[in-house]
Amino acid sequence: MYKRKASTMFRVMRGTAFSGLLAGLLLASGPASHAGIVDPARTEFVELKLPDNWYLGEVAGLEFMPSGDLVVFNRGQHPLLVFGRDGGFKRELGVGLFRVPHGLFVDTQGYIWTTDQETHQVLKFDSAGEIQLILGRRDFPGEGWFDNGYQLNLFRAPSDVATDSEGNIYVADGGNFRIVKFDSGGGLLQSWGGKGDGAGEFNFPHSLVIDEDDRIYVTDRQNARIQVFDADGGFREEWRGIGYPYELERYDANTLILTDARSGEINKVGLDGKLKEKFGQWGKRESEFGFPHGLAVDKHGNVFVGELLNWRIQKYR
Repeated sequence: MYKRKASTMFRVMRGTAFSGLLAGLLLASGPASHAGIVDPARTEFVELKLPDNWYLGEVAGLEFMPSGDLVVFNRGQHPLLVFGRDGGFKRELGVGLFRVPHGLFVDTQGYIWTTDQETHQVLKFDSAGEIQLILGRRDFPGEGWFDNGYQLNLFRAPSDVATDSEGNIYVADGGNFRIVKFDSGGGLLQSWGGKGDGAGEFNFPHSLVIDEDDRIYVTDRQNARIQVFDADGGFREEWRGIGYPYELERYDANTLILTDARSGEINKVGLDGKLKEKFGQWGKRESEFGFPHGLAVDKHGNVFVGELLNWRIQKYR
């Protein structure tokens, strides 16, 4: 089960801020870039119908449920939210469990997975919000490399999680510069990595995607590359010249899509590692992105982008 989005039919409004956006609270100060300017007619603000006096914070993650519902993982007072296909609020999950929301993944069975960089945990929820699995120990960051199962099971600022075709779980343990593999029940299988810029080393693994062949694509953020591995952690190749990759998703059978939060651009990359398209630039206006971090793609190829600095979601057609 690779990291992939289902369809959506969210109502959007063009040219005005959506409910939940507190415009102007954070002033973007990122680098100017004009290489990816897009036609504003192709972008729209997503309107989410939040309860009264609720607001989105920094949008860290986006995912679609198999039903088409949208899951939003944000750093406001209500971090994990589910919305219907019309943008209507459905429910909040995991109340009181999060401090610094980061990675979000929905598997093909509809389970919701989260990572939190301050609690140092990975949580698995069912669609009703009941916890099904806990990885890591709350508020106890581990070094990750001690030769015993206890320390190997502990994370330091885990950044993302995904599952393969066998149900095995892979965690990008950002602060320990490694990938950790578990079986479907949470039993430790292996880990690989280490800080550096060589093959199989990382300088903050930020996001990961697993395809149908269980090839694992990892954004090695500070090294400005994507590394590709097999299911056993064997290094296959690296891709450079694609910006500083943060969030990574599957766009279609032959293309990945990633956010470059430093430039405010969204880049499409072929499975040969070559850049195919880029759009967007740093900013606060429509069709501009302030630290794009969350990313989702629907079955029509529409791209949904969650922004940290602008506290909003935009749709690109």
